[in-house]
Amino acid sequence: MRKHLRLAALLGALILLPTALLPAFAASKPTRATVKLSLIEPSAVRGLMAVDTRPDRITLGWLAPSKGLPFDSYLVMWSLDGGITWSSDQRVTKTSFSTTNVESGTAYTFAVSASNTKGTGPVSMINASASYPTPLPVSDAALVPYQGLGFWIDMYSWRKVHVKSKKFTATYQPFTCESIDEAASYGARTLFIQTAMPVGSATILDPEYLAQLISCAKRNNLYVVAWYYPQLLNVNLDFTRAVASARLPGVDSFALDIESRKVGETFERNKRLIELSDRLHAALPDMALAALTYTPYNLDVVQPNTWPYFPWAALAKDFAVWQPMTYWNVRTGELARGAAYTTHTINGVRVHLGPEARLNVVGGLSGNGKEVVGMVDSMQLAGPGVIGGGLYQWSQMSCAAKNAQLRINAFDGSGSLRSLPAIAPKYTKFCTLRPTSPPAPSATPAPTALPESATATS
Repeated sequence: MRKHLRLAALLGALILLPTALLPAFAASKPTRATVKLSLIEPSAVRGLMAVDTRPDRITLGWLAPSKGLPFDSYLVMWSLDGGITWSSDQRVTKTSFSTTNVESGTAYTFAVSASNTKGTGPVSMINASASYPTPLPVSDAALVPYQGLGFWIDMYSWRKVHVKSKKFTATYQPFTCESIDEAASYGARTLFIQTAMPVGSATILDPEYLAQLISCAKRNNLYVVAWYYPQLLNVNLDFTRAVASARLPGVDSFALDIESRKVGETFERNKRLIELSDRLHAALPDMALAALTYTPYNLDVVQPNTWPYFPWAALAKDFAVWQPMTYWNVRTGELARGAAYTTHTINGVRVHLGPEARLNVVGGLSGNGKEVVGMVDSMQLAGPGVIGGGLYQWSQMSCAAKNAQLRINAFDGSGSLRSLPAIAPKYTKFCTLRPTSPPAPSATPAPTALPESATATS
């Protein structure tokens, strides 16, 4: 009863309050019924780009406008005369648009705008051609690091903090200057080494030891390509680390490892990737930058949600060489073979970038010599455009795989193989080599030869 009396007294006091105070009192406790969002026309779409252009189709992508929620649809129009007249239009609900209703080799102007019940927002425009992207022009000297046989090393193999850990010592042979001597003795031309990682505060990983490894590579007359794995969460930081890697003493070129999906929204990820790529190209104009990518089979078939609308065409203005990660060990069926998956990958890249795209194939992860032979055969059969390749990665490779890679070093960049002199590797710490000629006769009986199956293979 007392509670009810107190409540009645409070209500009576409210009734006696001056009316001037009531609005302020009411405003302090708004209800959902008193809050209304005023709908406005959408702002312009953001980041409009042509992500894929071919003779038979054009694919566009963009980010939703920042204002005007909720959106009903997007209006896409295209023109053949630079926007003087518009020949067609279409409404879509996704932030992407693909059309095969194109004429090969023809330039189009596209206009995209967002709509809601209030109206249609400003138009964003872009030009795109129904053709393959033109390969980035670079000097022959800039391409040399990607020609022939290269060998790959990530931070887990060479970085001391990882090499010493139990997790990796079981499967990785610590990568040292001796390892570089070994690779050079097998005819390798280029060391691809991870120089930075988007974690922690360090710009360059273990810079003193890294400098020693690069110095060993130069002593063996090897080219050095630094590579970096950006997460795109902080483009400025990714740019700083990438440029610092590319400018390390002894580094001849740079490759960007395009894998991270930390940025979940596809076109925001594309926008950041293209911004980073544009900045790298501008900062490193004399280098032939390489894009280390998923295979088209992975992106288009196996896991289409991995990176929908991967921006092949938009990246072609910045990268001179494409390095698809052709890891047949993660495939099944026929594509689990080195020959088949290499052929499929090369053809897939050419679907997006055309027959003139320059490829340096990254195979693996395999120690099977026969599969590597198949990979090299497919590279040779692919013809011009495949300028080199190698297996990921050296620390896990068997002797059979290392021997099978030798023919890659005979590539001359035209899709042909030069005659390759026999190479007898001098470095035998991990590989036991069979003699190439019978031993000289001696007074003592020669030891019984081991069967082939007993020779070391790793």
